[in-house]
Amino acid sequence: MRAGGVNEVRQSRHCVHLAIGAKYTYMKAPDTLPLYWVNRLGFAARKELTTRFEDNGLAATAEDWASLRFLAAGPQPTTALSAATLRDRTTVSRLADKLVGKGWVQRTPDAKDRRRLNLELTGEGRAALSQMSALADQLIAQVSVGISAEEQRVAASVLQRMFENLSDASLKGNDDV
Repeated sequence: MRAGGVNEVRQSRHCVHLAIGAKYTYMKAPDTLPLYWVNRLGFAARKELTTRFEDNGLAATAEDWASLRFLAAGPQPTTALSAATLRDRTTVSRLADKLVGKGWVQRTPDAKDRRRLNLELTGEGRAALSQMSALADQLIAQVSVGISAEEQRVAASVLQRMFENLSDASLKGNDDV
């Protein structure tokens, strides 16, 4: 018997059958699921982007780049960065400390509430963002080769709807997600 009470695993091109006791359970093969490819693409893109940053003298990650892009719109509280990056406040606080330490971001008092601090890009941060964005644009062009503008639009639309479905279910406390 295998872990989790699984007696036998049979796999075909499109599905996996797990024998649990005398009963078979059907599961789609991972490589037929869009979320499998979203996850793989995300891991590969983050790794490649970080490598390209390092190769060009930037000690930065894809998460750093995404955070700087968000902050390019203007000063933001850490709570807004937390919501935009889907990270908890503790993780964003550590990320902010790292970006401040690199001189790319500074903490500034909020104009309406001096007790609150905002994160704001520095001149160095804008320069680093410009370099990172150029490298990211090259990566985006590379992964888009052979994919028409219409295919990209459809893919983006479907993924956005999937994200909204997940967000809606999370907000409603739906355990079926």
